[in-house]
Amino acid sequence: MNYSRMTKSTVCALALAITLPVLADNNWYTCKEKQQQIEKQLQYARANENQNQINRLTSQKTDLAQNCTNEVLRQKYIQKIDKLNNKVNETQHKLAKAQSKGNNTNVENLQNKLNENQVKLQQAKQNFARFEQAAKQ
Repeated sequence: MNYSRMTKSTVCALALAITLPVLADNNWYTCKEKQQQIEKQLQYARANENQNQINRLTSQKTDLAQNCTNEVLRQKYIQKIDKLNNKVNETQHKLAKAQSKGNNTNVENLQNKLNENQVKLQQAKQNFARFEQAAKQ
């Protein structure tokens, strides 16, 4: 196996692992946090007299008040984790098959995909743990 390619794959996976948590910080975790974020955006839109944004955010705020529950969000987190678990398992199975056939190009691609999926799964688990903590408050 080509070690320079493997090193590049590892570096890419690590970069993704570092980047995803930063990107995830822009996500909302509980209904209360979603409401607070919309309120902040509304204040900004009002300060800038952006009526289209005010209308959109007001509509989102109303929808949120009527439809958001932490139990629904909890189920979405669990579904995302289950989906990512399935992707990891499927990719591991494909990787093992490619390794047994000796298809190095396919092995490398699948290893990269597996690394990405594992990072996404770990991030989803961390987001869920953070959600559970925030939902208790």
